[in-house]
Amino acid sequence: MRMPSIVSFALLATVLLADLPAQRGRRGQRPPQQPEQAAPAPEAKKEESKKPKAYLAVVGADVYLGTGQRMTGATVLVADDKIESVGQNLELPEGTTVIDAKGKIVSPGFICVLGNGMGAPRSAPFADGVNPFDPEIKQGLAAGITAFMAGSPGGGSSPSGSNAVIKLAYGDVKGMVLEENTVVAMNVPLSLADREKLEQAVKQAREYIEAVDNFPKTKAADPNAKEPPMPRGGETMVAILRGEKKLWINLSGGGFNPFGGRRTGAASDLPAIREALEISKLLGQGVVLQKPTSAWLAPDEIAATGSMVVISPRDRLPADPKDPDRTGSNIASTALLAAAGVPVAVTCPGGMFGGTGVGTGGILGQDLNTPHVDAAFAVRGGLDNRKALRTLTLDAARILGVDARIGSLEAGKDADILILDGDPLHYATFVETAIVNGKVVYEKAKEPLFRHISR
Repeated sequence: MRMPSIVSFALLATVLLADLPAQRGRRGQRPPQQPEQAAPAPEAKKEESKKPKAYLAVVGADVYLGTGQRMTGATVLVADDKIESVGQNLELPEGTTVIDAKGKIVSPGFICVLGNGMGAPRSAPFADGVNPFDPEIKQGLAAGITAFMAGSPGGGSSPSGSNAVIKLAYGDVKGMVLEENTVVAMNVPLSLADREKLEQAVKQAREYIEAVDNFPKTKAADPNAKEPPMPRGGETMVAILRGEKKLWINLSGGGFNPFGGRRTGAASDLPAIREALEISKLLGQGVVLQKPTSAWLAPDEIAATGSMVVISPRDRLPADPKDPDRTGSNIASTALLAAAGVPVAVTCPGGMFGGTGVGTGGILGQDLNTPHVDAAFAVRGGLDNRKALRTLTLDAARILGVDARIGSLEAGKDADILILDGDPLHYATFVETAIVNGKVVYEKAKEPLFRHISR
């Protein structure tokens, strides 16, 4: 037999050695890195950013901006899912889809601060539980609703809550959850012990925020310095003080009549309102008073703290016969609060069997069809019509902590737009077209709900 030459052995050894890195990789060891595959090439990113925008223009309408202002014969220009500009005689980019709205009214989508259904789950995880094809979404859009808060604002002796601002982005699961947990809530009155706990939590949160703000200087002076630790359980209070969450305060003193909007219980919740305002002063910023019956007695006190109010103009509480001028509900509450500079959002009455927020449940009936009725009741009580629209748009967005995204027709905000055949708060007005995230998601003429009704 012929023996292999020394040269053959050398060649074989060279091949085996050259293949060792690949063999190590196949055996589970780390293969050699390939930097060119670690990140997409800059050219690819540039190409992606050059993707042409899809433009949509609503042209020729009387536009209610949601801020209290109105423009006649204006255009709302949308680029992808954002408002590009609002004005008169705008130059439209080539290829813009145009909706002729001459003779119509355009407004921001209505925002319900309390709601249920409409494709949203009642609890977290919200992003996993939304149903973008729920028929209630179309019903809500037909009523002008484009966003609402689902879940619970919270309660108890310290701030808590699990909720999300849901958009009625029919057919678009990714576009439905605007933001989660922008709101937390607590109850008053507090016991002395709970008040002390709250004060301690605020103190610790303030100290933490100050330490974090000063940490760069501390680190520069001492390279071994460690970042300040978050106080135990202090995440929520820190977020409140930083303005990242709105604190709602639930006022005790009365339940709800299951047979309508009449509220039963104590004839005045003024002491609870004032306790809530003391918490606002402790925080150094405004809170949100949830459904205060006696707010009409203290509008200036509420305004002085920068606080806001969620109110149901349809709630009724009889006055105490012994003090009729300073007890009970008042249909003028919203007007009095607005005159003092207090932002107000309206919502529907509650009921024992449901209906605590806008939805189809509860003995109260189909509040989902009529969110504008609550704002109209505020007008009945003396509120200016354009300010009343704010209770369903910009002020509602502020109370939910999402006014940077929705609530008014301004450049840079989400394109959530209604095209209406009349005044937004008129009982006979219909939504003709609803746009959410820049997409047409409802057209009256194409849906069975109201297409058979014309006037």
